[in-house]
Amino acid sequence: MDGVNQLTDVIQVCTDGSQLSEKGVDTAVELAQSLNLPLLGMTGVPGAPVAGGLEKEDSKTQERLKYIRDAAEAAGIKYELVAEHCQAPWQGILAVAKRYDARFIVMASRGLGSLGSLILGSETQKVLAAADRPVLVIR
Repeated sequence: MDGVNQLTDVIQVCTDGSQLSEKGVDTAVELAQSLNLPLLGMTGVPGAPVAGGLEKEDSKTQERLKYIRDAAEAAGIKYELVAEHCQAPWQGILAVAKRYDARFIVMASRGLGSLGSLILGSETQKVLAAADRPVLVIR
């Protein structure tokens, strides 16, 4: 949805298309069912937004969001999908959380450890440090 928030007070789940992020999606879907809240699935996309909305995103972006859509539909919960164009994934995650008033954020972490995150930087660590709401990290 472009610029029109259909849902608020959501459980936000982030995906990068990895198997680990699918585990995060599965957890978020279970939580959404348990708490009777809608699910907001999102992925960060580098660069400027494309004209035409989600339907015009590239196939890689659409494929990342497909797992969330399929899981939410199978569970019978309300959902919305967002391809957030941003400079860095952690910035997109936080922007979406604020815009949709996410109750909390669910995301996966590869758990590279302190040395790995020092060298590579950790999107999860950056979200945890800057978030103004709870973050559930799935490993």
